[in-house]
Amino acid sequence: MDVDKTPSAEVVRRTVAVPDTTDNSRGMLPMSPVRTVRAATGVAKVAFTAASGMTLWTLDTALGVTVTVLRGSLAGNPPEAVLAEAETEVRERLRHALGLPTSAEYHREAMPTLREQGAQLLRLSASTHAAQPDTHPAYPGILAEITPDEARILRFLHVDGPQPSIDVRTGRQRAFGGERLVSGLTMLGEHAGLRFPNRVPQYLPNLRRLGLIEFTRDPVGNPSRYQLIEAQEQVRDALKRGFGTKVSYRSILLTEFGADFVRTCLPTVISDGRETAT
Repeated sequence: MDVDKTPSAEVVRRTVAVPDTTDNSRGMLPMSPVRTVRAATGVAKVAFTAASGMTLWTLDTALGVTVTVLRGSLAGNPPEAVLAEAETEVRERLRHALGLPTSAEYHREAMPTLREQGAQLLRLSASTHAAQPDTHPAYPGILAEITPDEARILRFLHVDGPQPSIDVRTGRQRAFGGERLVSGLTMLGEHAGLRFPNRVPQYLPNLRRLGLIEFTRDPVGNPSRYQLIEAQEQVRDALKRGFGTKVSYRSILLTEFGADFVRTCLPTVISDGRETAT
């Protein structure tokens, strides 16, 4: 007698492993053959779509980068420049593929033009309700552009006042071959206690460039303060150069802008040794 080999529904139900759904803490749904097939189909569709998009992006990027490399090579650019341009091309195309703004678009949107910034300043200057900053906006940048020795010079000028400096020039008129033998010689490096006093000729032009100090033709109030500078070997040698060589007394002092910068940004030492910010 033939036996029906077709499995009954009861046998199929027992054969398929069904997770225990009595444990609700796992949050698992009972799986069936139909649900399993649907899930697999969904995963396959997502994978195919992602692979297709990546293939198209990769092909487009490869073609674009190849053109960039060929163009740079034919132009005779060095390999480093060609490689940097190719890397930029890949980054920009990746940002485009992800729907992100390119670098140029980002900077164009994020950074206003100079005219827009100027217009904003004028609007703020005309407003009676705009908050006024306590300090000049240039001060943070100045702190980043001066050395520790230059900060000591500024503090010394603020505490001790204008400092003497001298020029030594030959007696002849400039139009007839006059020559400046010594220019802006000062004892600031020694008196201010600088770490590198020999760099004062570099420090002073930088401080002047920033608008913090100025050189004047007016001498300081006490002429005897120039005697120590005139005793320097450099000055004595210059005075021996010829008849009529003369010394001009100058001075170095803080500008109003420089004085406010020191009061705002640098602690100054007063007579009893304490430090104050004013």
